[in-house]
Amino acid sequence: MTSSTSTSSFRLGIAGMALVVAGIVVSGCGVNPQPTGYGDQYEENFMLGCTGIDPDTGEVPNGGEVLAPEDDCVCIYDNLEEKVPFDEAKEFEEQQAEAESGQDIEIPDNIAAIIDDCTSSSGDS
Repeated sequence: MTSSTSTSSFRLGIAGMALVVAGIVVSGCGVNPQPTGYGDQYEENFMLGCTGIDPDTGEVPNGGEVLAPEDDCVCIYDNLEEKVPFDEAKEFEEQQAEAESGQDIEIPDNIAAIIDDCTSSSGDS
């Protein structure tokens, strides 16, 4: 049971980091306004934050590491778009962006369920 809890925490941490980085990438770009809904710009930012791979170059910027498998990230994004109102996802993203480094973030149940479903299905094969 401990490994299941650890695995679940790891999965949530990866997706949480994705949302944080997506928020930072979006808010840090003076050229691109903050998205007001799901769409191409938000998805691109989310995928960069989730996978750690720059979609334009196919490389990990600044000597970083790949964060999560692309299939998991696509699954999470698609389910967020389908099941979570944008304002809710945005509120969660902003909460993470404002959190201190290392601070535990409470992940809403609906978002946690999506993350767990997407990441656990990739580990089954």
